[in-house]
Amino acid sequence: MPLDGYFMYHLTKELNQALLGVRIKKVRQTSKDTFVLSYFQKGEHYVIFELNPNKSHVRLSDNAPYGDESSNLLNALRRYLENAEITRISQHLMDRVMVFDFQKLDAIFGYQHYQLVYETMGRTTNLILLENHLVVEAYYKQFSIDKRSILNKSEFSFFPSDKKLFTMEDVPLMYQIESPKQFMNTYIGFALDTATYVIEHRQNPLDIPVNPTLVLEPKKQIYPFNPDPSKPHLRFDSLSKLMEAFYQSDTPKYSDLEKLIDKELKRLDLKLSHLFADLNANLGYEQYKIQADGIYQSGADLSSKLSQLGDIHLDSQKTLNENAQSLYLKYHKAKKAIQPIETQIKITKDFHQYYQNLLLELPLLSSHDLDDIKKELGEVGLIKLKINPKKKPTKPTFLSYKMADFEIYIGKTAEQNNYLTNVFALPTDLWFHVQHGPGAHVLLRGAFHETSLRLCAMLAAYYSPQRQSSSIPVDYTKIKFIKKIKGLPGYNVTYTQQKTIYIDIDETKLKSL
Repeated sequence: MPLDGYFMYHLTKELNQALLGVRIKKVRQTSKDTFVLSYFQKGEHYVIFELNPNKSHVRLSDNAPYGDESSNLLNALRRYLENAEITRISQHLMDRVMVFDFQKLDAIFGYQHYQLVYETMGRTTNLILLENHLVVEAYYKQFSIDKRSILNKSEFSFFPSDKKLFTMEDVPLMYQIESPKQFMNTYIGFALDTATYVIEHRQNPLDIPVNPTLVLEPKKQIYPFNPDPSKPHLRFDSLSKLMEAFYQSDTPKYSDLEKLIDKELKRLDLKLSHLFADLNANLGYEQYKIQADGIYQSGADLSSKLSQLGDIHLDSQKTLNENAQSLYLKYHKAKKAIQPIETQIKITKDFHQYYQNLLLELPLLSSHDLDDIKKELGEVGLIKLKINPKKKPTKPTFLSYKMADFEIYIGKTAEQNNYLTNVFALPTDLWFHVQHGPGAHVLLRGAFHETSLRLCAMLAAYYSPQRQSSSIPVDYTKIKFIKKIKGLPGYNVTYTQQKTIYIDIDETKLKSL
């Protein structure tokens, strides 16, 4: 079924239960059509507005989409809604319209009140910021003489409808309706699939228990209830999780970076082949000196012009002396070229290895991590980043676990690892990493015992391309024995005084953390 008003009726209740009283920490725009409001409630969580008409919806999520876009609407949302508190979430009638009410304390004017209206009407999906019922900014602006206009500073009005709002008083009337289409055309907010279920079962839609269901056959469809338990289906704990599973593309979220890195690897492969060809051509530089020496040692008239002298092929337009000097020039040029070529080969190999490691690590990264990778690729010059000189640098966000007597911190990108190891770490901390391969840097602080050591080793193995292996070797040592390798792309270290733990991954245990 489509995301109809009845689905949004139950979604509004779910969002109210989760979001009332929360304070918005940050607003981001991760794509042209996606806006994310983050908040803290026993960890960071997100309200995601997806405005693409093909998959328009609002959901709660523990995972933020990755990406970084900018727009006038984003600027307005940041100005008005960051540090604002959600006071109510309501649905207009039972239409496909949700209204988020916010309040924000102003030092001079006291509490200021704003509204964020989310509308999804077929091909028209909109996100509209209001103050005192006037439009501050909107995702989709429109002007019409005879219809509703959405323009800055214009008064906001909802889409008009000639349908009725279904209430408990309409339950007796429902039994007089003969067809799903008649029910759908009478009451606002019911798609044909929902109306069909209501009429066929003669069930009060307001009494149907919420049971978020993804029907798998004959085609995938989402429902706030289970329309037919006999059909293959999946059940979810919430409507948000149902929508996340349904609307997320099968294409990996990192596919754009994967394509970019793969293209760069092919370019580096070609560059290496050319460099090795140049190196091989110059490695025989001694032959030029031998040939030049041979000309002078031959006893021939150096002013004569010959095409060949013994085994030496010459330029017949030049004298023997000029040929000898040309050969000496080739000798010195080839000899000098070897070191720069070897340096370029090493640099190219280092970048090749760096990008290969990134490809292996991409599936292990969260949306926050992928944002860090994007910045990292900007720093090495692979992509162009929009730089805001006024924006203050922020500390990287990394995964952490706090237990009774120890704490674990996990860095999965170069920026995170650099901060974790060189800024955040204490001399008494332990550092963990899988042997002989890329992976996360794991830091242990607090009590060192079998439980903490093995858990850190398991996390280091889990956040590495060796995740699917068994008996994975993980090295650990004190932070003072870690040394950064300079001159390499990314964040690379050497270490000494290490011990090794061989660990198998228990995913059930990790999911319970």
